[in-house]
Amino acid sequence: MIWTLLLILLAPLTLRAQLDETPPANPTDFHNREARRWQRVLENREHATLDETQNDFDVLYYELWIDLRDFTGQQITGRTDVHGRALLTNFRDVVLDFCDTLTVDSVRGAGGEVLSFVHSNYQIVASLERDYALDEEFLLSVYYHGRPCLGGGISTFDWFDRLVSPGYYVPSISTLSEPLGARDWWPCKDLPDDKADSARIHLTVADTLTATSNGVLESVTVLPASAKRFSWFEKYPISSYLIVANATNYVQFDDWYVSTSGDSLPLEYYVYPEKLTQSIADFDIMPDAIALFAELFGEYPFMGEKYGHSMFRWSGAMEHQCNTSYGRGLVNGAGTYDWILVHELAHQWWGDMVTLADWPHIWLNEGFASYSEALWFEHLGGASALQSYMVSSQPVTDPSGPIVNPSDLFSGNTVYNKGAWVLHTLRGAIQNDSLFFAGLREYRARFEYGNADTEEFLLAMSDVVGYDVTPFVYAYLYATNRPSYRVSYGTGTVDGALKTAVRLRQIHNVPPLPFTNRVELRFGGAQTVTHTVVCSAYRTEYLFDLGYSPSSLSFDPNSWFLKTVSNEALQPVFLNSSLTQGTQLSPYADTLVAIGGNGNYTFSLIGGTLPDGIALAANGHLTGTPGTGGSFPLTLRVRDTNNQADTTLLVLNVSSILEPPQALTIHANDDSTVTLRWQAVAGAASYDIVAATDPDFLNSEVIATVLNTVFVDSTATEQRFYQVLANP
Repeated sequence: MIWTLLLILLAPLTLRAQLDETPPANPTDFHNREARRWQRVLENREHATLDETQNDFDVLYYELWIDLRDFTGQQITGRTDVHGRALLTNFRDVVLDFCDTLTVDSVRGAGGEVLSFVHSNYQIVASLERDYALDEEFLLSVYYHGRPCLGGGISTFDWFDRLVSPGYYVPSISTLSEPLGARDWWPCKDLPDDKADSARIHLTVADTLTATSNGVLESVTVLPASAKRFSWFEKYPISSYLIVANATNYVQFDDWYVSTSGDSLPLEYYVYPEKLTQSIADFDIMPDAIALFAELFGEYPFMGEKYGHSMFRWSGAMEHQCNTSYGRGLVNGAGTYDWILVHELAHQWWGDMVTLADWPHIWLNEGFASYSEALWFEHLGGASALQSYMVSSQPVTDPSGPIVNPSDLFSGNTVYNKGAWVLHTLRGAIQNDSLFFAGLREYRARFEYGNADTEEFLLAMSDVVGYDVTPFVYAYLYATNRPSYRVSYGTGTVDGALKTAVRLRQIHNVPPLPFTNRVELRFGGAQTVTHTVVCSAYRTEYLFDLGYSPSSLSFDPNSWFLKTVSNEALQPVFLNSSLTQGTQLSPYADTLVAIGGNGNYTFSLIGGTLPDGIALAANGHLTGTPGTGGSFPLTLRVRDTNNQADTTLLVLNVSSILEPPQALTIHANDDSTVTLRWQAVAGAASYDIVAATDPDFLNSEVIATVLNTVFVDSTATEQRFYQVLANP
């Protein structure tokens, strides 16, 4: 849903409202206007909290009968039938949300019985004619009349005397109920997570007008006194805030979307006659847009009905199920606001079919629809258009977040733009578009026509990808702001090979935790080489064997996640990724190598113990003869004279010399072969068989290596002397 903040002024001596319908300057302006408006609505609904007794029943079906003919008095007359199911034994009291400015005339039961009720504090509490058992279905009908609530000065039910020509006005009516405005004009359980399985909406208007709503038009009934009743049926599950009523002198035109399987979906457009030509041009993108999202997200969710638009006066739009309300100021015949069309279209998947479980998870609606804008431009212009749209049209300023349960529930900055960046970040972290979009389709499949929260979305995505993707977006979703990176790099030689070191530091204080990002590092120079790393700590160092000395380093060159980044001089950093392996009782030497800082280094051991006989000099030389074998973890530090330092953990492995096998027996066989047997040596992995023709083994050679403790020499042609050596 996209909205604008409205300023209503009454013209002198008339009831004709003048409204600022100035189109938005850009997507961010649009998102922010919508967010401000809905935050005001929410603040004016502080009384609208869940009554725990509303958990006692499940809504199955709504049927609305609303007479809209009293345009001058701005009064409606209505009846709402509520079909529900009891969720506890001895159920009797039904609690519905309903505006206090409307008068409840009566409440009746399934058999027409007059039911007792109380209407106060924006609720109706009606007592059914009897107690209902667990899972038993019930019906009640609420009859009412009056003027719908204004929502604290922001009307969710709009009466608009539309100027068509000098002195000629046409009655125009529209509703917009997100988040808690359905109760302003019809009694309901006004919660997003209790969808009715279906709904039927009957709208009575003057016979010069056309009334539109959700689903398909079942009938148009001519009534006495120059009236018509338009009956619409929504056969798919629907939340209360998505039910809509529109009426004016609409002119209709149609188009079609044809799925890859050959199914046809009618596209029905109800527009102001004065906007017909421009509307035909602007709405022309819809078949292609539906085809794109069907490919990415799965087929259009309401193929058995329609998709369409009903024009209204506000300079925004709202994703009413199957029937998006679209501002007349956005229609100019030039396609200027295509991104709004695709935003509202995407809501048919993300918001209407899969609906947020509760309003603190609103980013699952708005962040998804905002990212779909970028997907549309990627479809038109490729990867560069995607990157440009995210950076230029979905900017985020700090402070921002948390996205889940934000302090400003309808924040354009946090919920819309940053919410879109969460999906973009996940896509960049997964690095596999097939898996990313399969994850979205799995999320859709698990919760289609139902409700979901953030954790359920992440679980569906993780199950498809094969690992937990939560760390890549956790801080963006549940904390505030973005990571601030400092990047440095350098190249040096170690063990005769060039190595490039990269140091990444996260230096932010808010939030007080490091972000986890999958980062592309693109090295330039003689070649262009890209490596991808996962940075999940405040300071991380990486070593790369590029084979050349790069002249540049680009951090996240394709802008896959939100961050600030700057370069800094490389502080001392070790180039050693390992130490040379030593052998017990054999001379050993290796050298620690660092780059960065001022180059005047002192090396030291700050953790672990060197093997006996090995020493570390301040210049980084490790030398000596190890007297013992084993594995020696060493925490090493390099420090320059500016007191800049780096530490690393390296392991010095020393191979042990094993005692020779005991109880060696040598037996000459009758077939001129020689059999050697010996006792096993603890820790031995294999044994070398050494043979010589000289008893002092001056001309010895290894003639075989065996794994067991017996060896048959079948190659002897003269007298031989044998030794068996154990190998660790």
